[in-house]
Amino acid sequence: MSSHKKRRIEGVEEKGMSAIEALKARQRGAAASPTQKTQPTSESEEQPVMSSANRFNLLRKDSSQNAAPKSPRKSAAKDPRLQRGVESPASRSRGTAVAGGNTEPTKSELAGAFHEVKPYSTFRLSKQNHKVKTGGVVEITLPNKERFVVIGSYGIRVIRGEVKLAGATLYPSDTIEWVHAPYCYAVPVLRTAEETKLEFYPDNTARGIRQLGRLSPLFRKMWVAPPEIISAKVTEESTFELIYTPEEASKRSIEDMVPMPAWNKKLSSLVATSRKKASLSTLICGPKSAGKSTFLRLFLNGLLTDRPQAQNSRKVVVLDLDPGQPEYAPAGTVSLVSVNKPNIGTPFTHTSSENSAFKVVRCHSMASVTPASNPDLYLSSAADLFDTYSKHHAGDPLVINTPGWIQGTGLDLLCTLIERIKPHEVLFMSEVGSFDSVDALRAATELAFTELPSQPSKIALRTAAHLRAMQTMSYFHLQDMKPTVANASDTPSRLKWNASPLSFRPPLLVQYSSLNRGVLGLLSYDYQCPPELLADTVNGQIMAAVEIEDARAFSNFTQEETLTEANDSAQVNVDSGNQTWPLVTTSPEGIPLIPNYNDAALDPRYSRTIGLVLLRGIDIKSKTLQLVTPIPLEDFRQIKSKGRSIVLLHGKFDTPSWAYTEELYERAGVDEGNEMMLEAIADMEDNQSEAESEDGDGTGNLEDEDTGYNQPGAKPDMTDRVSDLTEVPWVEVLKGGQRRPIGSRVLRVRRDLGRNKTGD
Repeated sequence: MSSHKKRRIEGVEEKGMSAIEALKARQRGAAASPTQKTQPTSESEEQPVMSSANRFNLLRKDSSQNAAPKSPRKSAAKDPRLQRGVESPASRSRGTAVAGGNTEPTKSELAGAFHEVKPYSTFRLSKQNHKVKTGGVVEITLPNKERFVVIGSYGIRVIRGEVKLAGATLYPSDTIEWVHAPYCYAVPVLRTAEETKLEFYPDNTARGIRQLGRLSPLFRKMWVAPPEIISAKVTEESTFELIYTPEEASKRSIEDMVPMPAWNKKLSSLVATSRKKASLSTLICGPKSAGKSTFLRLFLNGLLTDRPQAQNSRKVVVLDLDPGQPEYAPAGTVSLVSVNKPNIGTPFTHTSSENSAFKVVRCHSMASVTPASNPDLYLSSAADLFDTYSKHHAGDPLVINTPGWIQGTGLDLLCTLIERIKPHEVLFMSEVGSFDSVDALRAATELAFTELPSQPSKIALRTAAHLRAMQTMSYFHLQDMKPTVANASDTPSRLKWNASPLSFRPPLLVQYSSLNRGVLGLLSYDYQCPPELLADTVNGQIMAAVEIEDARAFSNFTQEETLTEANDSAQVNVDSGNQTWPLVTTSPEGIPLIPNYNDAALDPRYSRTIGLVLLRGIDIKSKTLQLVTPIPLEDFRQIKSKGRSIVLLHGKFDTPSWAYTEELYERAGVDEGNEMMLEAIADMEDNQSEAESEDGDGTGNLEDEDTGYNQPGAKPDMTDRVSDLTEVPWVEVLKGGQRRPIGSRVLRVRRDLGRNKTGD
């Protein structure tokens, strides 16, 4: 390609040279290098001229479009349509920092380009570096720095040296840190310093959650090792195993938890800042599947195990505002949690109100897995939780987790939260797209705003709906861990699970028609059913148990309109004293109902959620509600002793389909001759695909559970052998391709009960 630019000839002084002499000099240079004509004379001649102007500058609201343009090479390496690396002068004046922006490929990117296979562990167990003690305890001595991955549930104690695990740094101590590392999540990587000696303990309390696989296929194929690595097990009774190479785990998809360099740099900076500012508040936001929950765990563990603060028993407060994927509280709630131990587990392994590692200070139910159902209630609940933190935990660091809804109303909610809470640091977990969202969040931030690259999970063995179902199922199978009088002085016990079906457990009977009834009434958010359909609507559903701390919790309810709408129902007089209580009507079965035709919500300042309950049945003869809940009976009695009331809140919780089929899976695995059928059902369940779709208002809707995709290699469903196990009205057996595509579920929960009056 020809160029009109003048070239400078080396060794020739351009000043004072005539045009003829310059032409002769060029000819001599061409004769000396005859191949020069076929090669580009300069880099600028070979590459076309590229514009560095951002074509989206007209759509951006900040002043970044006035910044100096980049060079053509940098513009080619980093497309401004996809990457955000330019910050406005206004954002710099507020202390805005943008992480990343490096156009050079990282080592991990180069390794991925050549498909380099790295081992999970840098050493193997031998007689020289480990020994097995009594009770299955494994002691490992490592003279050099090592890296390894352990699958399963185990306890770890450092005797000498130092171990880094999931953002936490473990030092020599007598305390045992318990870890849950299943296949369905990113597995934490253990990194040791030189001359490290540590012990691994089998976790006997985790056997209960392992046995939940007999009740649901969701809990299967997460812990058991493939046949190829059975030799890597220490003992047959061990609850953990060490994985060496990807080839040994070929039948299990493993993703090790390795943070990006930009994450590690920011985490170190935040931990260092918390040493100077003890009450550091950090808000984490970003799109779905960007790694917000993973970053929260890494940051939380780094704060709790920071060496200068380790001797003071430091606590970190988590303001969890993601009702669809909470870390500690059940799904459908927002909570304020005080954490005192590292979080080295998965959400379904520590879903409780109180544990030795954390305590739920206050909780509010959204009765939905998305804030789109009631944005006003979402903001008022978040404000009450933050006020509780300011009054009782102002000296502790605060980490705020938010949902992945960053468009439309979700963006407005995030901006409102930032303006009210005023966090010291706002982290946005994405550097790609979302220009309008980033500009709005940056404008709402008063202090520091940082953009970090997203790190989504590479392996999705469970969908978001699956993980919520596992978390809810684990919550309802918790055992009562309240300490008895004999061991009241002991530390709180660790969580344990009851692996028997919920139908085998005696329910909690609650009177609903007597003067001293157990609940004030049932309250519904969003959909308001007629009183004659109340029993059919709430039976078999999950509800939230809400403690009414003051009658002002019903300040949003209008008495006049309630009386007009409910004048045909029987009215129940409530002993209100000097306070104003809402009108309570009854259904034909006598169930107390609080009418809510205006779709009002309880005031979070005067009410709190104590847990979730599953309405197993309604006994009309004895006028009792049969509830299944892990909430201790002492908590209900304590609330009633204070003269307070309890309301059962019904809304848009996920349907507990897993609870309807637990006994069937249990019987299929226990009855003689049904082992093959159980495995066939499990394989069919694993082939099912529940995809999430996002509609216009930002809410996530799930496809029906009885739909799937074609699986040509699917095994026979063996429905002839399962037909005798489903003599229940709420489950039907689908044979062959009956009403379902190939590869979908064999057992399906019926949704047409009560529609056909002539049928059974």
